[in-house]
Amino acid sequence: MSFDGLVMAAVKKELKETIVGGRIEKIYQPLPDEIVLIIHKEKSKYRLLASADARNARVHLTGSSRENPLTPPLFCMVLRKHLEGGKIIDIHQPGLERVFNIRVEAVDELGMLSEKKLVCEVMGKHSNIILVDPSTNMILDGINRYSYATSRHREILPGRQYIPPPETGKINPLEVTEEAFRGALWDPEQDIPAETILLQKFEGFSPQTCREIIVRAGMDPAASNQSLGEIDLRRLWESFKCVQDSAVSGRFEPSICYKGNRPAAFSAIRLTQFSDCCCKQGRINEILDEFFSVREKQDRFQRDISELMKTVRNEIKKCHNKIAVHEQTLRRAENAEALRMSGELITANIFQIPAGASSVELVNYYDPEGNTVVIPLDPQLSPAENAQSYFKRYNKARKSLAVAESYLKETKAELDYLESVMAALEQAEDNNDLRQIRSELVKEGYVKPEAGSKGTRKPEPSPEPGLITFRSSEGFNILVGRNNRQNDHLTMKIARPDDLWLHVKDIPGSHVLVKNPGGGEIPAPTVQRAAEIAAYYSRARESSKVPVDYTFRKHVRKPKGAKPGMVVYDNQKTILVEPKI
Repeated sequence: MSFDGLVMAAVKKELKETIVGGRIEKIYQPLPDEIVLIIHKEKSKYRLLASADARNARVHLTGSSRENPLTPPLFCMVLRKHLEGGKIIDIHQPGLERVFNIRVEAVDELGMLSEKKLVCEVMGKHSNIILVDPSTNMILDGINRYSYATSRHREILPGRQYIPPPETGKINPLEVTEEAFRGALWDPEQDIPAETILLQKFEGFSPQTCREIIVRAGMDPAASNQSLGEIDLRRLWESFKCVQDSAVSGRFEPSICYKGNRPAAFSAIRLTQFSDCCCKQGRINEILDEFFSVREKQDRFQRDISELMKTVRNEIKKCHNKIAVHEQTLRRAENAEALRMSGELITANIFQIPAGASSVELVNYYDPEGNTVVIPLDPQLSPAENAQSYFKRYNKARKSLAVAESYLKETKAELDYLESVMAALEQAEDNNDLRQIRSELVKEGYVKPEAGSKGTRKPEPSPEPGLITFRSSEGFNILVGRNNRQNDHLTMKIARPDDLWLHVKDIPGSHVLVKNPGGGEIPAPTVQRAAEIAAYYSRARESSKVPVDYTFRKHVRKPKGAKPGMVVYDNQKTILVEPKI
């Protein structure tokens, strides 16, 4: 991970300038593996976050608040007992190890000043936050408890002696000389990439930092250590020395790099290895808070959208199953007329049919050629009872036919609606879009409302529809709805009769509107542009050519009882376009 010893050293430097000497006012544990300390110093308040999450373990100041559980966990209660009201007197990092020792002086239960040590170990899946009594080196508690059954090196349990993480045996990069550096790189028994050998030999360096040192030296990170010549070694040392000087002097250059709108990397030093990213610099705590906050929001957005997509996919699957059942019922009901005909032929020839017959061959007077037809009979029934049986089966088939046709129509309409919701989910760009879609699904009964903190139902948010606006080269405004709620708002509330309305033909997608305030003719280039936008904001976005229907708003209607976004239209024309915005 990128949170290496170098980043921790930069965090330590800033924390010493900000929170050392401050008092811990409140302690929270919003997540099972995360704590937040509210620290007051010189009329300022700071929020220190420490996480032992295997993927996102870290320590830094944060500006974001989190929802806390109604009942604080046991570890949080232990921290409150020993640390609340205490004064932070020092923060120590051994070498470039990813370990913080936060020393806190607080009043104990006897009213005496005593020191406690909060140890934050940022070590991937082995990360932990441990409260230690330094006078006895005894563990008071750990956010992750485990015994020798889990770790052969140590136990993290109340009452056990605190044993630091096992030493790696690596070289402290803050103290290494050029001679020792060259000696570390040369290993006649290994022919491995220089990046790997830097990672193996020096403590506190992540793969990203090792790669940065090599890239700054103008070398390929995959270059073998045994292929390094004198010039290569000199360049590598100069690059390494630059990082070493930054750590020793505390002159860090914290940076964060974005790939698109997603944070891709952070470091305590300036990053040059990400040529395809946009990088910026700032204070390390602000950079860490920005990196993890943005990534958590994006991960949560993707998680929430995946859950809604899963729900909609399940409903779509149910619709397909219902359609198959209704179509099968229709196929079975198609022979209803044959049943009626058999009943009428039996009635017309009732006196010619012997009792107990299992079948009878009769002239089919419905056939212009007068051919005969063989009609199966139930030998246990009289001819009259057989005729009544055929009429009953005919009436049942006729009723099931009408019901199946009605249900099939309803199910296909529901399927079209769900496909439009799926299209909206695929195009959702932010939490506002997602809240609108979720609110719609709650209203339609596909998703349950979220429960309040005390188990009561809380109303779903109803954010205002946020339409996308484009402007054609001829000066016409083109409005786009990206979900069914926005589509309804656009078509039924904003649109005027002479506005041009567009939608992809027979494919789920957005409603698009060309505003026509003058009521005159809309130029062909504007229609073309609006059609391209309509094609882009549809499930046919990846196609090369897409048919798009367009008509005036006065020809668009919403049927009574139709689901959100569902309309019918006529007097349309169709244009074939390439999706683009």
